[in-house]
Amino acid sequence: MKFKPDKKQITWAVTAFLTVVAILFVYYLMFHGSRIGDGFVKLVNMMSAVLWGVVIALIITPMLNGIENKWLKPHGRKKGIDLSQPNGSKEWRSMRRLSIFLTETIFIAILVVLTIIIVPQIVSSIGNIAENFQGYVNNAQKSIEKLLSSDYSQNIDEQTASSIESLFGDASSKISSYLSNTVMPNLDKVVRTVSSSLYQTVKGIFNFIVGIIVSIYLLYSKEKLAGQFKKLAYSLFKEENANEVIGAFRNINRTFVGFINGKLLDSLIIGILCYIGTTIIGTPYANLVSVVVGVTNIIPFFGPYIGAIFGVALVIFIDPLQALYFLIFVIILQQFDGNILGPKILGDSTGLSSFWVIFSILLFGGLFGLAGWIIGVPLFAVLYAWVSHRTERKLIKKNLPTDTQKYMNCAYIEQGQIHMFDGSADQKYVARKLDSPWTIFFRTDKKKEQKPAAAQQHTEIEQQENRTSDTKGETDGKDNDLT
Repeated sequence: MKFKPDKKQITWAVTAFLTVVAILFVYYLMFHGSRIGDGFVKLVNMMSAVLWGVVIALIITPMLNGIENKWLKPHGRKKGIDLSQPNGSKEWRSMRRLSIFLTETIFIAILVVLTIIIVPQIVSSIGNIAENFQGYVNNAQKSIEKLLSSDYSQNIDEQTASSIESLFGDASSKISSYLSNTVMPNLDKVVRTVSSSLYQTVKGIFNFIVGIIVSIYLLYSKEKLAGQFKKLAYSLFKEENANEVIGAFRNINRTFVGFINGKLLDSLIIGILCYIGTTIIGTPYANLVSVVVGVTNIIPFFGPYIGAIFGVALVIFIDPLQALYFLIFVIILQQFDGNILGPKILGDSTGLSSFWVIFSILLFGGLFGLAGWIIGVPLFAVLYAWVSHRTERKLIKKNLPTDTQKYMNCAYIEQGQIHMFDGSADQKYVARKLDSPWTIFFRTDKKKEQKPAAAQQHTEIEQQENRTSDTKGETDGKDNDLT
């Protein structure tokens, strides 16, 4: 007779197997986690060209959709050709090839123009800074000496002034000593490092070019790829679960595309405005400073501070007064970006509060570095939206409200009814509001607190039980006497 396990036994077996696998995975993660990280980095390096293609396709997809919906499809309707659906006809393929050509051409042209305008000026600025670095240090030292010897330094004693001057002198001498004693003798290591950086740069350019080719194929067959993914989802999951998975990926696409494209446009405008403003106020190396401010502005929350600190640290060696002007200008510019330009372009694309933005940047920045700083906010926004959606669905099934406002002053929920804090000494689920420690500390009349209702009720029950036991003992004693 063959043994045939029932459904319950199979469930227990699968559960035990998954438990063992989970324990082994946690053990390997705890003691060999670095290997997983190295493997992940190696996988990313191997697939970097494909990842570049996906990123480029996500960035330029809105441009392609705009070209098709605003230009090519209306032109086809005038000729009596329906191009609204991807039917694979000759006309539709021709339209898609033309839209991809125009989109990629515009994208590459923007990159070439920015490279021609920005890169030579940045290289020239860095070269000038390296050549005149010692002169900038001397100018800054003279400015500090002039400031300490002026009328503004009357309230500073001579010992403090000499300490500040000697501190700055030590710093400049240490920098010069580092350049002469460390950098120059180890010039071969510097050359190897520069060569390695050059190799990585060439490799990155190659992966970027391959990524452009990959993006062409992705854009051409994006509807087909989406259809294949939906087909796979409905074949593996139930209808409701498949709809949840597909909806989650729609949300991911909408959040990432909206945030990344909006942030790139916002940073480009901020970089241009920064260049115009720094040129007007006469900031040294305005082009280099503006590029840094625009690029770091891509990083949410912390990016503007990083760009401002870099600019001030660079300009202060050349002209401390110009550094002050630049700092004031950047603060005004970032206020304009944070309160007017940013909300106008991005809107509420993430739906996260300031706390969760900082949390996501620190979390994913610590996990993935600079890339985590950039993608951390939209990635956490997707997770946040998914958790919120699942939470609201569970609440609806329990006939409970989904509005967060109704839970802010909620003490407890019993039989579907929300009980609010009313200030009474409600001991059920510890629902009463406690006094602040400061209120207790500054209280003048420290009255003896009444025993809580639950504790008092418990004491009354104990007293009643004691009286019952005493009465029973007296009855038993009388029965023994009669016997």
